[in-house]
Amino acid sequence: MSEFPPPPPPPPPGGARSFSVGLAMSYGWKAYWRNAGPLIVLAIIIIAINVVIQLITGSVNGLDGVLLSLIGLIILIVLAMGLIRASLAVVEGRTPEVGMLFQTDGFGPYVLATILTGLGVFVGIVCLIVPGVILAIMWQFFGYVIVEHPVTTPTEAMRRSADITRGYRWQLLGLGLLLLAINFIGALFLGIGLIFTYGITAVTLAWAYKTLSGQPVAPA
Repeated sequence: MSEFPPPPPPPPPGGARSFSVGLAMSYGWKAYWRNAGPLIVLAIIIIAINVVIQLITGSVNGLDGVLLSLIGLIILIVLAMGLIRASLAVVEGRTPEVGMLFQTDGFGPYVLATILTGLGVFVGIVCLIVPGVILAIMWQFFGYVIVEHPVTTPTEAMRRSADITRGYRWQLLGLGLLLLAINFIGALFLGIGLIFTYGITAVTLAWAYKTLSGQPVAPA
């Protein structure tokens, strides 16, 4: 038996659940600035570690380079999970902490789910692009599911993500494109803007995940 409550049903034609691109961005913006201090610290740590990894792996060739790249990838996956964990804390009304970046609960399922979703999206992109985009939207919350429930299997996390996005995929596509544009603008300013856009993006998506899965969220 699944440990998850059943996802809320898709909205009727008029739309009954309070979810939209505007609501998501508004919440993400307000909640981010209420927690800007710790979220900026987390973003700086993530970006700094990323830069160091790129510098190290780019300067080493051969087998050593492959090994260092693998280690770097593991570190980046842990950090990605940590940012999800911190953003969920914000949406739950808790203060994000640096230690959240380095917790490894659910690491194995997260890695396997990343591989499975990556392969699925790649095949979908090859098949006329559109199927890949659909799969990417369907499975985008697998990481949030695993971070909240570390014992979840990869396929269960993917199924859960597909369930909670059903009926809202057009809105999620619009939200994803908007967040992509925001991060692109942040990257234009020598990457400095990413210090802010990383956190805004993470909190916005955490709110979307919590809302679409029928969970309560803290006021922004």
